[in-house]
Amino acid sequence: MVKNDTNLKKRLLKLLYDHKEEHVGSCFSCIDIIDDIYSRKRNDDVFILSNGHAGYALYAVLEKYLGVDADMLVKKHAGHPNLDPENGIFCSTGSLGQGITVAVGMALASPEKNFYVTVTDGECAEGSVWESLRLIEEKNIKNIEVHVNANGYACYDPVDVDYLERRCKAFLPSIKFHRTKVGTFSFLKGIDAHYMKLTKEQYEQGIKELNNECS
Repeated sequence: MVKNDTNLKKRLLKLLYDHKEEHVGSCFSCIDIIDDIYSRKRNDDVFILSNGHAGYALYAVLEKYLGVDADMLVKKHAGHPNLDPENGIFCSTGSLGQGITVAVGMALASPEKNFYVTVTDGECAEGSVWESLRLIEEKNIKNIEVHVNANGYACYDPVDVDYLERRCKAFLPSIKFHRTKVGTFSFLKGIDAHYMKLTKEQYEQGIKELNNECS
C-alpha cells in the first residue's frame, strides 16, 4: 500500500472540521487503505467499511472515485454509513464486527464478484471477526480481501499489534495487515486522536503540514 493522496487528505480534514466530527485518528489511519482498494477494484466489486466509525474516510474516497458529494453523504448518514447502494455504500456499519460478517456472506453468495472489507485492531475484540476469518479460511473463499487497520489503539487502551498480527495470520494467512498511525499530524496523539474534534487552529495546522509534504 503506497497511496498518499494529499488532496484527498485535505478533503477529509475539511470534512471532519466543517462537521465537527470525532474519530479523526481512525479516519486518517485508514484513508490510504481505502484509497488503495478503490484504485484497484472493478466497478462491480464491493467494499465494506466494517469499522463504520471511520465513515468520513469512506465518504471522501467515494467523492474521489464516484463523484458522490461527501458533504451530502455526511448530512444523509452522519458519522456511520447506512445502506445506500446508489451512492456506493453496501452495508450499514457502526456496530463493530458486523460489516465483516456481511461481507463474508456476500462473497459466498456472489462468487463472480470481489469483496473488500476493512476492520480495525480494536474491532478485533469482537468474536464475529474471528468467526469470519475462520470461515473464509475453512470454506476457501477466494473472492474476499480482508484488511486490518492496526493503528495501535482501541477504545480506551493500546493494542498489542505484534500479538494481533500473529493471531490474524494464524486464522487467515492471506489477510492484509497494515501497521498504521493515528498521529498523522503533530497534534494527533494516541487514544485522544479517536475522540478529539478539530479546532480552527488544528485544521489550519493540518493543512500546513499536508502542504509541507508536497514541497
